[in-house]
Amino acid sequence: MGARHRRRAPPGRVMIARARGLEAVLAAVATLVSAWAVTGLLRHQPWIDPTIVLLVVVVLVGSVTRAARWPAPAVLAAQAALVTLVGSWLMLPGHHWYGLPRPSAAVETARLLQEAVRTIRTEAVPAPAEPGLVLLVVLSITAVGLAVDLLGVTLRSPALAGLPLLTVVTVTASNTGEALHPKYFLATAAAWLLLVAQQELTAVRSWPVAADGSPTSEGDPLVERGVRRQGSRARAIGGLTVVLAVVVPAVLPHLPPTAVVQGLSRGAASGSGQVSFTETLDLAQDLASRSTRPVLRYRTDASRPAPLRVAVSTRYTEGSWQPTEQEAELWASGPLPPPEAPAGQQVSPVEQTVTVVENNLRAPQLAAPYPLVELDVGDIRWSLRDGTGTVRVWAQPESYAATYWSYPATGRLPEGVGTGTPSAEALAEAGGPSLLAADDASLERVTTLVQELTADAADPLEAAMAIQSYLRSSAFTYSLELAGPVEGPDGQPLDPISHFLETKQGYCTQFASAMVMMARAYGIPARLAVGFLPGEEGTDGARTVLASDAHAWPELYLDGLGWSRFEPTPADRTGTAPVYRREQDLAAPAPVAPEPTVDTPDRSGQPVLPGADPTSADEEQQRNRGALVAAAIAVTVLAAAWFLVPAAGQRARTAPRRAARSGADRAEAAWHLLLTDLADLGIPGPVGATPRQVARHYQQVAPLGGATRERLARTAHLVEQARYAPGDVDPGAVEEDVHQVVAAVRSTRSRRDQLRARLWPRSGTAALRAAVTGAGSAVRRSSRAAVAAVVARRHGPSPSRTSGGVPRSLS
Repeated sequence: MGARHRRRAPPGRVMIARARGLEAVLAAVATLVSAWAVTGLLRHQPWIDPTIVLLVVVVLVGSVTRAARWPAPAVLAAQAALVTLVGSWLMLPGHHWYGLPRPSAAVETARLLQEAVRTIRTEAVPAPAEPGLVLLVVLSITAVGLAVDLLGVTLRSPALAGLPLLTVVTVTASNTGEALHPKYFLATAAAWLLLVAQQELTAVRSWPVAADGSPTSEGDPLVERGVRRQGSRARAIGGLTVVLAVVVPAVLPHLPPTAVVQGLSRGAASGSGQVSFTETLDLAQDLASRSTRPVLRYRTDASRPAPLRVAVSTRYTEGSWQPTEQEAELWASGPLPPPEAPAGQQVSPVEQTVTVVENNLRAPQLAAPYPLVELDVGDIRWSLRDGTGTVRVWAQPESYAATYWSYPATGRLPEGVGTGTPSAEALAEAGGPSLLAADDASLERVTTLVQELTADAADPLEAAMAIQSYLRSSAFTYSLELAGPVEGPDGQPLDPISHFLETKQGYCTQFASAMVMMARAYGIPARLAVGFLPGEEGTDGARTVLASDAHAWPELYLDGLGWSRFEPTPADRTGTAPVYRREQDLAAPAPVAPEPTVDTPDRSGQPVLPGADPTSADEEQQRNRGALVAAAIAVTVLAAAWFLVPAAGQRARTAPRRAARSGADRAEAAWHLLLTDLADLGIPGPVGATPRQVARHYQQVAPLGGATRERLARTAHLVEQARYAPGDVDPGAVEEDVHQVVAAVRSTRSRRDQLRARLWPRSGTAALRAAVTGAGSAVRRSSRAAVAAVVARRHGPSPSRTSGGVPRSLS
């Protein structure tokens, strides 16, 4: 076997190899591919652009610092620092001082992360892309990118880099509530294998070779031991991957796969798809679900189906609706007798039917229209609450059928309906005096507002219609996001109902609760019903109710009509509201609810909420995109400069070596490299001195050891021979001597000088200045030649000018 040696590569190629730029790009690509699965967790993907920018920063900073031979901890620290800075520019605008984050940036980050935690706890997949959740996703994926770059590129362990990639896919799978499509795993695995393959190809190219160029790996104990070690590592990674794929989804916290707000609690099993309502309803949090999980699928003979009611609450305390006190229950195992008409009932109801073919609402709750006449749940035991008419079942029926009374909501009512107040007997049957109990915290504001709204109302029905029309007017905005806290006259935050009436922004819970309190303030018994909107009708005639159809509405007790549904929530959410008109009302204009507002998508494809300005939203989006592009350009320019200056210096220092054709040329190239490297470290050589004089200068200004002095003297002597002795010279180990001398001098310099030599070398800036100057001179020469050519064509050659256009002497 021939003598073993390694191929010597030019210094520039060695620096590029140390940077491992291709591996860094593959690591970033693998991270982005693994993040593909995250798109299923959010409705929109505003996290993609900032994530790409930050991964570019990871690639560029990692490449530069590795090329400069920084240790792994320093490489990671530099990457993390630049990622943090650039990330703050992208995600926290307005929190900087001359480009550096202010303390308020940390406060805002903490607030956004808290918001992200709330979103995870309260939202279902796909969750809304709120700023806090977007920040969390960007930080998480960028952290994975840092880990993949550290393991797979800086530490050269691409097999281990598969673990953070696996984490992304595993966490995503555990949060969707269902199996991910195999394409996500396959794409991530393919990207990871590309990284592994590139790393292995690089390792193979660095293997030692024999003098004749043949590989010496066969039979080499060192190589064979490395192969066995890699094999053991691969088997360990494979086994750990299998274990993680099984264990991690079972222990990680899941984003709720069902509609989860406190108003809709989790199902018993994460993948069951079942939902249920809690016993309390927080006015500031509940019923804001956006989950698209199916809850019911049913058919009905009603042309305008009524909402499906699940629960009713009559007690409001400290910002939340509490469970109704224990009611008497009517036990039933078969058809119910028709409900008794309330006192003074004058309207004849129409029977309608609902047949549920798929039910995912957990027992003991059941979604059914009101008032219920007949219910068929098979052999399952069930009961009817006497006071509120809600149903309780002892087991969850897969399907059931219900018959209910439907009252005319838009037709004519007999005269006298809703003109009087319920008698004490009727009020007791309806639920008692608690139905008139208003909220003490908001009583003054509510009473004042009701008096203004109902000044022209002649009776409770007209008052109820006036309140409903006011809440459905354009003054109010339906939004799943509540306005920020508002201080009252006492300096304390307003109570939930006063806050809603002040900010005029909320969703069904706020609208319904406000109308209940306003009706009670007028003297109309009222309660809050919770259930589901009718859902959308499919092509087969069946309606599908989603968890996001969860809804709250007020029920008011009107003399002669009984418990009647009203709908104060704006039309873009609920459609047309009930309009109760009597014979005597036909002569007067009927209260008209606002026309349904159609969600107009902006250019991003996201719906614009009522009251929002699409143009403003579009302009805001353009500004954000412009800021993002500007930040990306700034980062790219900065990173390019940090990469370009060292690269230009490396090229300038090694240019003579690339052009060397003889031993003398190689000696001069090594001497040039020594002078420029030491100048970059802050020790320039004397101008016009001989090699021997330069060597004495360096020995005086730098504390060099004996071996280093000998190498420096030997190099200087060889250069003198190349310059002054006849014939060619044998450069021998001059390049190694130069490398050792530079390393010894570098160790004596300050950390600042060392960093400057690596990141902003004088040789690099000088080379760039020379390139710019040369380019400028070339442009000027070309311009002068072009002008001279034009002049010559028009007027012939001028005797007073040269071909370059420079005036000759007149003497």
